[in-house]
Amino acid sequence: MADMREQRQAPRKALPQTRDVPGCIKYILLVFLVALFIAELGSGQIRFSNLGETSWLAWLVSLIELLLIVGLIVLIRVQRDLKCQITDPSGCTEETPDPTEGILYVDVKGTAAGTAFGSYTLGVTKGMINYPGIVEYPGGGSTGTVPVVAGDLGRINTTSLTDGTYTITLTVYPLGWGSPSTCTITFDLLKVIVYINRMGGAPAEVLPAGNPNPFDPTAELAVGTKPVSIGGVITVKGSAYIYECVNREIKKYEIRYAQVTVPGGEPAQPPRGAAIPATWPAANQAAMLEYTNPDQYQPWTRVGPMSTDLVNTWNTFTIGMTTYYKLSPGSWNSAAASSGRFSFLLIAEDTTAINFFDIQNVWLDNRPILGQIVKFQRWNGSAWVDIPPCTDLLLSFGKIRVVGLAWDPLIDNAFPVTAPNDNFDHYDVYFWKQFSPVTDPITSGATTRVPAALSPVPTPADAGELGQWDLSLLDAANMASTVHSDNRLGKGSSCTFTVELYVTDNTLVNDGGTTHYNYYDVPVKVVNDL
Repeated sequence: MADMREQRQAPRKALPQTRDVPGCIKYILLVFLVALFIAELGSGQIRFSNLGETSWLAWLVSLIELLLIVGLIVLIRVQRDLKCQITDPSGCTEETPDPTEGILYVDVKGTAAGTAFGSYTLGVTKGMINYPGIVEYPGGGSTGTVPVVAGDLGRINTTSLTDGTYTITLTVYPLGWGSPSTCTITFDLLKVIVYINRMGGAPAEVLPAGNPNPFDPTAELAVGTKPVSIGGVITVKGSAYIYECVNREIKKYEIRYAQVTVPGGEPAQPPRGAAIPATWPAANQAAMLEYTNPDQYQPWTRVGPMSTDLVNTWNTFTIGMTTYYKLSPGSWNSAAASSGRFSFLLIAEDTTAINFFDIQNVWLDNRPILGQIVKFQRWNGSAWVDIPPCTDLLLSFGKIRVVGLAWDPLIDNAFPVTAPNDNFDHYDVYFWKQFSPVTDPITSGATTRVPAALSPVPTPADAGELGQWDLSLLDAANMASTVHSDNRLGKGSSCTFTVELYVTDNTLVNDGGTTHYNYYDVPVKVVNDL
């Protein structure tokens, strides 16, 4: 396998430059016309010593020949005056991410100018394959229309290109008629695709439009253009792809995190090639994978560029008598970072010790939600009074209050009370008779915390009204009741009922498999004493 790897990294030969065929034809025609004119002089068809002996037809032909000679000389000078040169890219060239357009590109620099300059084009090929429509010219348009001297000729959108050796052909056209001037250069494309584009089941999007651009450091985890928080055991998706020039490819990658303590305090994404800032300490590592020997470099062990697991460990599999390395995807328990606003940094290092970075800001929520039914209360004519525990609920009580807690803390009290820092969703209170196949609501879809205060964390002493339960509707003889028949009581009968509270938030827990929630059940005996 090591021999195969050495062969795969063998230096690539440069392609021969394209010859200027139209220019060669002009030189051949010029030589032919000059030779023809000299032959006419030598044969005596044209006599400058005795003009009268030369026929007018011979003079006309000679004049045409002279005009063609002069025209060809002018065309050749115009073509030679067109300046055509590509200086970059050359050698091993890295892609650059565009955080605005969400693409990868390579700049093309050089010269396209001349006295008779008209326009220029750039062509990209790999072997015999041509790649049209991937060049962006300064100012837009389908060609370069302004002369360039030692400057930017355009850029190549390399997002869809694979790594390998490419040839760029610059063609400079003269203004009007005449042959263009061409020049070429070859380079090795180093694919550098380093980003996080999904965490905890939520994609990274540029809000408010919801543009899925992983190269934009302002992207937030969102679902349906709404920012979300995540928690629990999560996966991290993205790409850590650096392949491949001779002796240059991925060496290792890791993900570190840092807590943001004040609004707007998210750290900036480090520039390419920088050392890892102290903002992200090594102790705060969420994932790491290192390529430690040549046998670990296989087509199936490349992480990206498609959305791929970034939390990986090395494993092996055997085919026949040969054992190969493979990646085993895993997950990360975000409880290690607790809760709050965090910045995650993906660091990919190549074999020349150059670091590439991508940052993703995240709301982590691992704070439990609070749901509890504390007591029931009845109206005594002037005030709500507590119904002692284990007291039968009589239909003659009429409406009773269900008192309890349905509360979720802010993720971080230092930040504004907006989503997803404030991610309380709703609570429901419902009931059913013992062995009943259906439930009936007391409160449905309430979106206000109980109690409403955001701090401190409430206790049963802070319990408030979760809803009012009209017991008279449980009477089987009540024709106006909307309660399901399976949950009613005949006169003089009794049964055990269950009152249940359900509270939930909007945090995507365990890759969105669920949210934080709480069920709280209270059994109670209900008697129809009407």
